[in-house]
Amino acid sequence: MSATATAVAIGILSTPAAHANGADNHQSQEACNAHSESSFDFTLWFNSSYSGSHRNFGSGVNNFADEPYGGSIPSNEPAPLYFCDGWGNGSNVGVKNNAASAQNRNTRYSAVVFFNSWGQGARDTLTPLSSWFKLKETYNNNASFDWR
Repeated sequence: MSATATAVAIGILSTPAAHANGADNHQSQEACNAHSESSFDFTLWFNSSYSGSHRNFGSGVNNFADEPYGGSIPSNEPAPLYFCDGWGNGSNVGVKNNAASAQNRNTRYSAVVFFNSWGQGARDTLTPLSSWFKLKETYNNNASFDWR
């Protein structure tokens, strides 16, 4: 068996979602590091042209307004994700329906932003290593994202 086949067989090669989860999307410093320094491969910005506050994501999100917290203290309470504090316009504003631009730094997977929660409705697909200075189908109407 080749090294690649072996890696796939034991689950080493996987989407970025396998490397982060809801708890990471909430708790990890990577979520609010400068996008160029974050190990999370997907970023949404509050303003067009990659300006204002941002949020980095390491895994897909079914609903930006209610990302399960997970971790050591799981909660059934809604846990919205917010744009990071201290980065300009949009700081501490909820991500859901407020993102205007995006960047996918992953080299293998496309990042798909959806109009509705749970990966439904109109979408903007960012191919690997691409950026959109202004989202088209989901501009300020974005509820979820996933890797494809």
